[in-house]
Amino acid sequence: MKIARVVFNKFEEFIMMLGMIAMVTLNFTNVVFRYLFPQTPFSYTEELTLLIFIWVTMFGIACGYKWVSHTGLTVVTDLLPRMPKKAAVLFATLCSVGLFIMIFYQGVLMVQNQIRFEQILPGMKIPAATAGAAIPVCAVVVILRTIQAGFKEFRAIPAREGAE
Repeated sequence: MKIARVVFNKFEEFIMMLGMIAMVTLNFTNVVFRYLFPQTPFSYTEELTLLIFIWVTMFGIACGYKWVSHTGLTVVTDLLPRMPKKAAVLFATLCSVGLFIMIFYQGVLMVQNQIRFEQILPGMKIPAATAGAAIPVCAVVVILRTIQAGFKEFRAIPAREGAE
């Protein structure tokens, strides 16, 4: 159970690390070959880099929630008493989960359309759904991390007034 928790806690960072290594390697190789050869054999690298960037960005959103460093304006909520602060955290968590449920749903529809119309990425000749799948797949991860962050923030509120 502990190994599964460690894997789950480091999952996004591992994916992002692999993605960043791949993007840097691809771009470096592309620049070197473009400089050495007028006709580069790596015409697809820009498209592949963009594909990887989409996945890395979506996993980055999940990391932001996991680290509880998502965009949040706490100027007002920090001044609230304990119960309204708990209500605000709960409301914000529910709104975030609701947003990513909508993003998941729209992402699924987008991928279905990409598959139905047989859209392909022109440089690599692979289905566009490969890039589009990042939206619904990562939306699920973000929903899990949002709930996790909401619980973390909710528990961080002191049990009684003045216990800070």
